[in-house]
Amino acid sequence: MAENLGDLESKLKDLSHDDSALEIIREFPRNLGKTKAKQKVFNAKDALIRHPIFYQDLLDRNLIKEEEDPFILLQGDIISTDSAYFMGERLIDMKFAIASSTCDLVPKRRNYAALLRLKPITQESPNVKQVLGELLSFKSTKRMYLPPLPNDADDVIANALLFDGIVQIKLEDLLMATRIASLSLVGWRIFGSIVRNIMVRAGDSEVVMRQSNTQILHLIKHKSKPC
Repeated sequence: MAENLGDLESKLKDLSHDDSALEIIREFPRNLGKTKAKQKVFNAKDALIRHPIFYQDLLDRNLIKEEEDPFILLQGDIISTDSAYFMGERLIDMKFAIASSTCDLVPKRRNYAALLRLKPITQESPNVKQVLGELLSFKSTKRMYLPPLPNDADDVIANALLFDGIVQIKLEDLLMATRIASLSLVGWRIFGSIVRNIMVRAGDSEVVMRQSNTQILHLIKHKSKPC
């Protein structure tokens, strides 16, 4: 247990802003070969996405306890809705991934939820080979690779989950959305690692910048004098 604020910061420094998970994610596809081989792995059934997960089904299979909050949606679920807004503009005929945590999706627990846009990729998309290569290598945290979804058009070969831009929706409207898929366990782990990285990634000098003047002066004052 932390005894003071300094001790608390010390205990958190390797946890709150750690980006080692993202390095592990990037290391994995390096050994998979070229883009087609990587795509085959991530497109496999239940690799990144799976059929929607339903509360009653889990209950019937004794995978969760009855005291668990009944859920309608989960974080990372892929949904479609015409009730979402981005920069004041209503978005229609689009798919989204739910960014809000599952516990915040319980009815009446929150008023609003956060979504992320999905962009379909086809063979006709600009720089499609380069884009697929970057997505499957997880080089950028601007977007995440997802395979074609069950109701995608025939020409869709992949999807890009866009992290650059948060979409807003009323929770009551989101709970009426059409569920298309849920993230698999590893898909959810990757998703969470990227969300954490873009939200709380620390710059190299940020620790120094956030130290109070008092702390900095204290360090300078008590610095050992040169011999």
